Amino acid sequence: MSSRKLDETSISILGMGNGGHAFAAYAKMKGFRVKIWNRSLLPLKTIEKNKGISVNGVVEGHFNIDKVCTSIKEVLRYSKLIMIVTPANAHKEIAYKIAPYLDDDQIVVLNPGRTGGALEVSNTIKNYNGPFKPKIVEAQSLLFVSRCPEPGKIKISGIKKKLAVAAFPALYNEEVLPLLQNLNQAFWKNDTILNTSFDNIGAILHPAPLLLNVARCEAPKVTYRHYMDGITPTVASFLERMDEERINVANAYGVTAISLKNWLDLVYKSKGTTLYEMIQNTIEYNDVYAPSTLNVRYIFEDVPTGLVPLSSLGAAVGTPTPLMDVVIELANYMMKTDYRISGRTIETMGLSKIPIYLLNDYLQLGDDFYIDILRQEEIWEE
Repeated sequence: MSSRKLDETSISILGMGNGGHAFAAYAKMKGFRVKIWNRSLLPLKTIEKNKGISVNGVVEGHFNIDKVCTSIKEVLRYSKLIMIVTPANAHKEIAYKIAPYLDDDQIVVLNPGRTGGALEVSNTIKNYNGPFKPKIVEAQSLLFVSRCPEPGKIKISGIKKKLAVAAFPALYNEEVLPLLQNLNQAFWKNDTILNTSFDNIGAILHPAPLLLNVARCEAPKVTYRHYMDGITPTVASFLERMDEERINVANAYGVTAISLKNWLDLVYKSKGTTLYEMIQNTIEYNDVYAPSTLNVRYIFEDVPTGLVPLSSLGAAVGTPTPLMDVVIELANYMMKTDYRISGRTIETMGLSKIPIYLLNDYLQLGDDFYIDILRQEEIWEE
């Protein structure tokens, strides 16, 4: 798709799970023209039949959707802002599907990117999109705390008060932020995608508590709340030590990552001395119930696109992550798979051949900068 005039009030939402439903209804409430697409047809058919999405919680109402698309090409047409709201393990597949139809001036936002999402998506688009280079933005988390009981209906329990985003390359940060803030003022600019990637709080909060509660999770007729009941004082202590590993890996790359406790204070204004106390005081978590199976995104998303890349990045600079590694191996054994093979690593993120001393410049300026560096080195060698 060649460069053409794009509509800044038109938003395309790819993925109609919990987050996609919430984004679609919320964006319509904010005055955007909303187009939606999903890999399976059931949510699309239901939303089209119901003439929109019904919302309760902190947002109430029924919101018409302007266009329900079964064509990936059609949903992207003319929209300045493209929101990918799928599990992060689907990012590469979605990037492959949208690559031929993107424009230089379009902005693709990963909600969330987890760890290394913008790099993986950028590499995939580059391989299949020829000369066009859309801006890729990584959100540190999902804007909403939401649950979709059935297609066409969404409960939004909370909306984050602060949510960091960063573009790849980072030189586009100033361009993309105002557009996102037109949707919600919670979005704020971080330095580079390393900041949003290392601040992947879901990698800490999601897999370990579910795995450590597996008996309760799978027990018939047992329901419990993932955060309030599943994160006991002992589990919270384990998570705090995992969080220290995440921060240590970030520090090794020159990035100051926010601690989980500081993040809870920043995003939800949660108070307390320990992580356990702060989670208990996070009212947005009151009604978030745990799944009844391990075959959920807390495992198949957060392990391969959260813990695995964090562990890989740590290993590359000699920073150990023993507790993360335990959780990865526990998930591997319980799910009878190997997330280290299917997950993101420094190789799949395209970082293995970039020296640490050039990494920040690469993240700021993108592939063109690194190509120039390689040319200069070739000149020196000659």
